[in-house]
Amino acid sequence: SGNAIAIRNTANVEFPLHACIGCNTDDEEITSSIGPARKLAEVSTPRIVQGGAVLTVPFDPAVKSVQVMLATDGRPLNARVELLQGPNNSRQ
Repeated sequence: SGNAIAIRNTANVEFPLHACIGCNTDDEEITSSIGPARKLAEVSTPRIVQGGAVLTVPFDPAVKSVQVMLATDGRPLNARVELLQGPNNSRQ
């Protein structure tokens, strides 16, 4: 336990971003004929991350891969994505 993805919007508050996160417990990727980013947007609920805010999404230790899609309304994207693992949350 203790695994999570942290997404920090490093932009100003006026520049929110949308984040979609997908976790897989098998070796298959989230893919389709429409492309992995669009498919991820269809199978997960986008979360709004305001400028200066952090979105942390925990996931089960059985998860083998995580896909992250970040998007804006056309404005610059400034973000930091961190993988947090274990009880001490060593950043990777």
